[in-house]
Amino acid sequence: MIVGNIKIGDNVLIAPNSYVNCNVPPNSIVMGNPCIIKKCDTATKDYINNLV
Repeated sequence: MIVGNIKIGDNVLIAPNSYVNCNVPPNSIVMGNPCIIKKCDTATKDYINNLV
């Protein structure tokens, strides 16, 4: 369930039955009620973009 006016970044995995009530950064994994960011890997995306 996504509640409110929030922003969800690219390449985000949201676990089933999660209650998302906060902004989610790109390249992250969120789960729980309320949601908890379990993994956030934004450096990987920036590194790949610099190679191209």
